[in-house]
Amino acid sequence: MKLGTVTFFARDVDALAGFYTAALGLSPTVDDPPRYREVGAGGANIGFAAQAAYQTLCLEDEANPTGLRNILTFALPDANGMTDAVLRAVGCGAAVVRSPYSTHFGSMMAVLRDPEGNVFRLNAPLNADRPA
Repeated sequence: MKLGTVTFFARDVDALAGFYTAALGLSPTVDDPPRYREVGAGGANIGFAAQAAYQTLCLEDEANPTGLRNILTFALPDANGMTDAVLRAVGCGAAVVRSPYSTHFGSMMAVLRDPEGNVFRLNAPLNADRPA
């Protein structure tokens, strides 16, 4: 078994899919506006479902959750590209939560929010011999 898709409920499916396409260079894989869109993320997909999907999935009681529930982490090949990746994301509408910093586990990491407030991280190995 492998992970196929991680889906986020979105207020604006097109805008959020467009953000991840522009900010991180991900490729659109499914285009079913206004209900659903997906972008490819290195072997798995990130889906964006309209609020109406809560009802379709019989999850009405779960609609509009509060608090942080998920964090996506995107791996960069090395730390040299971190600043450019953060600037690109910010230029596309992301907000920096924590500027790039060295982690205790040998990576450079930045924490950001997408235009709808979902948190994502950019992670890169500080040592070229260590994967992100």
